[in-house]
Amino acid sequence: MMKLRKRAAYAAVESISRLRDMQYVPENGELNQIHQRLTGGRKEFEQAVVKTMDALIRMSAMDLTLETNVGTVEKINTSITSSITNISEAANSTANIASEVSKAHENLTTTIIELSDESANIMEEIHNCEKELTSITGLSSSAISTAGEMKAEMHGLFDVIQHMNEVVNAINAISSQTNLLALNASIEAARAGEAGRGFAVVAEEIRELADRTKSLTGNMDSFLTSIQEASQKSSDSVDITISELEHMNGSIQNVWKITGQNRTSMGHIADSVSSLAAASEEISSSMNELDHQVQNVNGQCKKLEEDTGTLAVSSHSIAELVEPSKAIEKQLDESIKIMGGMAQDAFYMLDNQVVLNCMHNAVTAHKGWMGTLKEIAQEGKIKVLQTDYTKCGFGRFYYAFHPLHPEVARIWDGLGEKHRLFHSYGTKMLPAIQAGQTEEWKKIYKEAEVCSQELLADFQKLIRLVEELSKEEIRIFE
Repeated sequence: MMKLRKRAAYAAVESISRLRDMQYVPENGELNQIHQRLTGGRKEFEQAVVKTMDALIRMSAMDLTLETNVGTVEKINTSITSSITNISEAANSTANIASEVSKAHENLTTTIIELSDESANIMEEIHNCEKELTSITGLSSSAISTAGEMKAEMHGLFDVIQHMNEVVNAINAISSQTNLLALNASIEAARAGEAGRGFAVVAEEIRELADRTKSLTGNMDSFLTSIQEASQKSSDSVDITISELEHMNGSIQNVWKITGQNRTSMGHIADSVSSLAAASEEISSSMNELDHQVQNVNGQCKKLEEDTGTLAVSSHSIAELVEPSKAIEKQLDESIKIMGGMAQDAFYMLDNQVVLNCMHNAVTAHKGWMGTLKEIAQEGKIKVLQTDYTKCGFGRFYYAFHPLHPEVARIWDGLGEKHRLFHSYGTKMLPAIQAGQTEEWKKIYKEAEVCSQELLADFQKLIRLVEELSKEEIRIFE
């Protein structure tokens, strides 16, 4: 009986020393309680590890988000401040320009009024000019008509002169015949002697009369020639006068046409001036509205300046929160590493399921990280991305705990370099995005995809191995 008790106690002590499952027998008494307490403590240690790891991962994510957002807020605040300065300067410049435009607009209004008055005067002058042209056209037409009548009378005078020439020629012919008859009579009288002396006297008188007649008709011929030449010159002058009057009348008609066009154009100008005056009123109203809006913009700029100051203070306050948060994160990290060291002891050995849960979470987090990297590559915009391979969920667990099972340890040790390389693509991606090197970041993403597939394959391989060992009730930390 004593031997059985000693054997049971020895088995219980061995189970407790290695913290293996054991049968609780009444003989072991307090050893059973010790085993239960130690087993319960290990379970609680596992829970503490899981919760501390979860808190550490959340704290790391929060720190990363805070740092990224603080930097983003500072950049945005700086950009807003710069924009406000530019807007304020632009508003002041706009106000100055608006003032100059307003002055120019006043001058324009004065000019428009003067132009309107001048347009009215020009229209009045055009009407007066049309009246004068009408009067001149009437006089020109009357002069052309009078000149035409004068030309007709000149042609009648030519006919009279021609008739007088015929008469003078007839008289000259009669005078020549009379002179010839007188000569013949003188000859016959001379033949008759004393009896024809009286007849000779008559014949002489007739001859002298014929000579005087011829002399008079000779002067008449020269006079008629002079009249004819003068009449011809007058006729030519009348023709020239009529031609000039007709040309002048044509010019007057052209002037009349041009004047009519000018009157139409001036009507359009007057309409345009009216439209311009209406537009000027709208511009004046718009200028007043612009001045009001500029004042409003200046007020908004001042308010924005105050808001950016408040935002800067808030950003600084948030930045100050990062430091204690980092201190907490560091302490949690140290705690996890202490727990990792404790897990080498059988009393604190982690269950295989804890590692499996960590690996499944690592796969999910890995895919999420890769999805974020893909969005960055597609959109070309920086997003929150953990680039420190020691601070991601898997990294925290990996560098704190190390399985002892040889086959598991071999795969586990091979993950470190691949995991570090995988996160390095994120480190390379962000500067490429900032520099706008599209081809470079696309190349980086493709390389990250290849590395990701290899790393996921190793994750899955490790998960399958741990699951098989769990079925065989083999602990990987033992």
